Amino acid sequence: MSAQTTRSPAKQHLRTLTLPQSGQCLTYELERKSVKNLNLRVRRDGTVHLSVPARTTVAEIERFLCEHENWITDAQNRMQQRAQAHPEAVGDTLPYLGRCLTVTWAKGTPAEVQADPVGDRLTVRLPDPTDAAMRRAAIDVFERAETERLVRALVDRYYPLFAPRGVPYPAHIRVKSLKSRHGSCAPKTASLNFALRLCEFPLPFVEYVVVHELCHLLVPNHSAAFWREVERILPDRRAREALGK
Repeated sequence: MSAQTTRSPAKQHLRTLTLPQSGQCLTYELERKSVKNLNLRVRRDGTVHLSVPARTTVAEIERFLCEHENWITDAQNRMQQRAQAHPEAVGDTLPYLGRCLTVTWAKGTPAEVQADPVGDRLTVRLPDPTDAAMRRAAIDVFERAETERLVRALVDRYYPLFAPRGVPYPAHIRVKSLKSRHGSCAPKTASLNFALRLCEFPLPFVEYVVVHELCHLLVPNHSAAFWREVERILPDRRAREALGK
């Protein structure tokens, strides 16, 4: 079971329930939001999270939790055993090219990130692996490097389709913390910017973003002429674009 995400406003608060079989007092985080089903998750630290449709009654929630008591306790026991076996490491996941890398946070100096994308693993060693700021900074370094590597390779792949039409090779290719866009283009300076987290998306979408921005060196707006240029290179651009939503 896993929690789903939504952009709709959500209400969260802690509740407690005495489980009928064990008599254990369960504290869980309840989140009401725009989902169709009740979604139960036990986090790696053993805490319980439940997201439910907004109109779900307390009786329905408690009945659901009681029905899943064995699943909850089994999951909590597994998390505890894992923590005891690896006291210095805390697991997590990171989206990468449309799939997930399993992240292991370990204590170590100096700080370093070791990636094994083929094996879907990422090991991050930090002086304090529990420090949230250190974690975020380490992931930013990894994602910035991966996104830059990807977009530069894709610019090199697709640029030969633009060169015969007098388009200059991009003077600047930058990776930034863009908030609302995956990429941008400044045609006057032939500069391309890409979002730091672009490497989290499937490769066909990353290709679409690169081609999209290169096409702005031909047509600086989103007119019908611009979309014809994109679709000349990527006839399936609508399907690719949907992968980023």
